[in-house]
Order: sequence, then structure tokens, then C-alpha cells
Amino acid sequence: MCDATVRNSGTSRTATGTPVAARPEPHPGSSPQDRELLLLDAEDTTHLRGRVAYLAELTGRLASAEFGALTGTLQRSLAGRPVRAAVVAASPEQASERFARLLAMLDDGARAAVDLTGGVFLGEGDGLPSIGYLFPGQGSGKGDDGGALARRFETVRDLYRTVTLPACEDPAATIVAQPRITMSSVAGLRVLSLLGIEAAAAVGHSLGELTALHWAGAMTESELFALAAARGRVMMEASEGGGAMAGIGAGPDEVEPLLRGEPVVIAGYNGPAQTGISGPAEAVERVREAAAANGLRAARVPVSHAFHSPAVAPAAAKLDSYLAGRQFQPLARRVLSTLTGDVLPADADLRQLLVRQVREPVRFSQALSRMAPEVDLLIEVGPGRVLSGLAARITPDTPVIPLNTDGPSLSGLLSAVAAAYVLGMTVRHDRLMVGRLMTTLQLNEDSWSGWPARSARLVGDRASRPR
Repeated sequence: MCDATVRNSGTSRTATGTPVAARPEPHPGSSPQDRELLLLDAEDTTHLRGRVAYLAELTGRLASAEFGALTGTLQRSLAGRPVRAAVVAASPEQASERFARLLAMLDDGARAAVDLTGGVFLGEGDGLPSIGYLFPGQGSGKGDDGGALARRFETVRDLYRTVTLPACEDPAATIVAQPRITMSSVAGLRVLSLLGIEAAAAVGHSLGELTALHWAGAMTESELFALAAARGRVMMEASEGGGAMAGIGAGPDEVEPLLRGEPVVIAGYNGPAQTGISGPAEAVERVREAAAANGLRAARVPVSHAFHSPAVAPAAAKLDSYLAGRQFQPLARRVLSTLTGDVLPADADLRQLLVRQVREPVRFSQALSRMAPEVDLLIEVGPGRVLSGLAARITPDTPVIPLNTDGPSLSGLLSAVAAAYVLGMTVRHDRLMVGRLMTTLQLNEDSWSGWPARSARLVGDRASRPR
């Protein structure tokens, strides 16, 4: 059984008055930061190469405590120089390996790189980069406690203290999943804003379009959470039961013949080789089996209903009633809708859009293809990494980084910061040090200028405070 939850900053109770179990309070000091972000700048490539060579040798000899000190020391040495590099690493040994890889790249003539897997980033930062946000929809992520972001950032802990999810035995139930995913995306937005990272455009996949509209100024955080909860509730209560969805590893031209004679529709244009289908569970299973028999990958999507199909038409009608009389602000930022596949005008009829997108297919591929030529970097702001995988196939020349906002690691966030930094964005990197001991690692000045070195020492301790 699932109950809608009253959201407030005090004790949370369901609509029937039953107390909701409190989410465990994150303890910021309970575990060390699992990754470090090492930022560099230099006057030219030769200067950078000397610094990278020094760090490749130095980091392999550092203790764990010195590794954290190196992060702050490097950040305080940044001077706005044009040639930039960054390494994201989990240990001094891994940092040494990654600096060695970066050194090899420089020696091979590389001048730009966003290597998410290798944790190496390089650029000349000669202009303000254009960033595109991707907001995921239902079926993304599983966590409900804010993950590593909540352990590290007070603004995320505050979010998870004051907004409570509905109580439900089934974590995949739409009444829980929709507000959970929305809250996780907002957590990512809060941290990106704190660090000075801003986007020029956004695409939201189905449910994610609500967060994109919030990001664009159409509604406040509280209005967004109320809408996500209402959407999840009506889609669960008013939709026909017995529905299912699946993803097939093929384009729509290959999928459409499989649907003939079945009460199944295309629910999502997710990429050149990824199409979502929706309909009665037994019919979806027959189509999935037919796809597999034709050598196509096909898997069920972990959702509770046949979204984006005629089965949810009653839910669309109920959502229309809920939205009656509610006012949205004009869009102040660029949103590419996955309903239309194109840019939304500032004065778009958002009530009509939100109602139609419940029952009509998601045109993610079209919307992202429209946005991709305008941006230098894509960041998936939300739980999981589903959209990052789709984006890599739709626009392979545009780097994409998933924050994985409910995950246990800061790797996604630090990689996004690294990429934005090397592309030229002015990042508030000092805010990554808030709450950490600001121990300084004194570097050998001659070595730091590019000559071989053997020494570095720790000096001083002080706690960094929020500004």
C-alpha cells in the first residue's frame, strides 16, 4: 500500500496520520571523500607539461592525508592561466597513473580531452563553454537518501531533511519514484549552482521535463515537488493496471513491424538504436520475445504502468484537472521539449504540454539532436546514468557526464566540475573544500616550475568555512 506524504520540515506523516520512518541523517564526517579533484593551470603547454611531470612523480609517494592536502594546495595556486588540466582520482597511486597518462597525451600533441573513464581532463579555457543539462525520467536510480552528495554538501542534507517521500512498499511504484527522481535531480542542481556551473539549455526525459521547466524558471522547488507528487499519484491511481514498458535495442523502423497486431505503441524515441514500447504487460512481453528472436536486445523497464500509451489517458485527464488554475512563469532559459523535439517558446502553454506528455511518446532523440550542436558538454543531472548512455549514441562527439546524484561516489560531480573547468568555466572550486581541513602541502618551487623534484611537506592546519 502507498500513501501520499505531507511534506514539511517537521515530523513527516502520511495522509492517514501514520508516522513515516525518518530517513537516516547523513553524517558529513562519517566517511572520507572518496575522490579528489586536482586542478592545474599554466601559461602554455610547456609550462603545464612541467607541472604534470612533477605531479606524476610526486603523487606516487604521497600518503593519504597528504593527498587531500594536495587538492587544496593546487586549488589555491590557480591564477586564471589559460591552459588548464584536471585529474579525478581515488588515491595517490591512481593520481600518479593518471598524471602519467596526461603527460603522455601532452607529448602526443593533445590539447583537449574529456576522458571520463580515465579521469583526465585537458583544455585551453579560452571562452565560456556552453553546457546542456539532461534530466532523467522514471526508471532512473534507486537511492532515496541523497548518496554521496548528501554526505558532502549541507544544501543537499537540508533538502533531504525537509522534503519527505511518500511511504510505499514498492520502491518502483510511480507514486514514490517520480518525486524521488525529481528530488535527486534538484539535489544535483543545488550543488552545481553552488559551484558556479550553469547551463545554457536543458532536455528532460518525460518526468525530467518537469525539472527542466523548474530550472528554466517556470516554477519554484516547492511547486515542482508538489507537481511531481501529484503526477505520480494520478498516474498510479487513474491509469489502467496490468501495463508494462520495455526498451528494444533498435530504431523505430525496426521496431514498428514487431508491433503489428499488438496493442503496444512506441513510447520513446530514445536514440538511433533504442526505442521504448508500452502497453498491456502480456503484449509487451510478446513483443519483447519477438525482438529477441530477431536478434535484438530487449529488456523490461522497471516501471509500474504502461506510460506514454492510451492506458494512461485517464491519468492525463486527472492531471489536467489538477493543473486547472495553476499559474506558471514564462520560461527564462532554453528548454528543448521531449514532447515536441524542439525549443519551447517562453510563453508555451505548459498545462497543455504537461498533460500531453503523459500519454504521448517521448522524443528524446529529436530534442537532444536539436540541442547538441549548441553545447560543448552535457551533464546528466539526476540519479543513474541512463540518459548518458543514450546521449553517447545520439551525439557521440559531445562529451556527456552523469552526476549519478543518488550514488555512493562523488566521481560524477567532480568529473563534471573538471570538464567545465578545462572548457573555460569559472568554477567556485573553493566551495569543494568547505568543511575540510585546509592543510597545505609545500611544493618544491623549482620543481613546480618544471624541474624534477623529490620533496614536499605539510604545513599548517585550519578548517575551511562556508562563505
